[in-house]
Amino acid sequence: MNISIRQRAILDWLRDGQPIGTEQIADRFGVSAQTIRRDVQALSDQGLVRRQHGSVALPASQHNLSFAQRRDAQVERKRGIARAAASQLPEDATVFLGYGTTVAEFARALPPDRVLRVVTNNLDAAIALAEKPAVETWLAGGRLRPRDRDTMGSWAVEAFSRFRPHVAVIGIGGIAADGALMEFQPDEADLTRGLLGQCTEAWLLADGSKHLRDAPCLVAPLTRLARAFTDADAPAALDVLFDQAGVPLHRC
Repeated sequence: MNISIRQRAILDWLRDGQPIGTEQIADRFGVSAQTIRRDVQALSDQGLVRRQHGSVALPASQHNLSFAQRRDAQVERKRGIARAAASQLPEDATVFLGYGTTVAEFARALPPDRVLRVVTNNLDAAIALAEKPAVETWLAGGRLRPRDRDTMGSWAVEAFSRFRPHVAVIGIGGIAADGALMEFQPDEADLTRGLLGQCTEAWLLADGSKHLRDAPCLVAPLTRLARAFTDADAPAALDVLFDQAGVPLHRC
């Protein structure tokens, strides 16, 4: 996927939640409306936005973006979140790594000499861990989701159920206004709920774009988490939600 710096900035702006007029975008970036229309068309061709009567919005949210699309969005924020969380992981822990792009960045951020046991269904996390010889990595098999670069289904749930981890590191599709953790598909919600039910501590990695993101499947309340990590620019409303739930929120 080829996305320019300005196109990525447009995507970041759209994650505030409202459609934006093409003239408004052009004014913000100091370019012509024709230039922005070309940017919007390029993003639309890749399924990253939808055009509507002189404005642009994110796609309808019954399905999440592909792994590649999510990987390219908010990438520096995700890496900052992952590095901060990885630095707090205790030595010689057993760790669940769930699906998602920020969790894959967490695996990349782990020091190569960190002694850990990791169980994951996240293919990109597993590939990153293959370069870290001190980590004992177990793969949770199941139905391969090429678009999401993970495995899913009852076999994956069964593989995770054989372990009792110190920490489960998860991402999430969205965080609702009442603090509920939400996902896009029932099997995603079921797997994450299983990880939360087996761990001593659950850590959430979620950049600010997940706040008020409309995803249809309920996972769990915020109170199930031990701590969470987000980016420094995430909406202030997240601090209120996590404070009410009694969960420390680390801005990275």
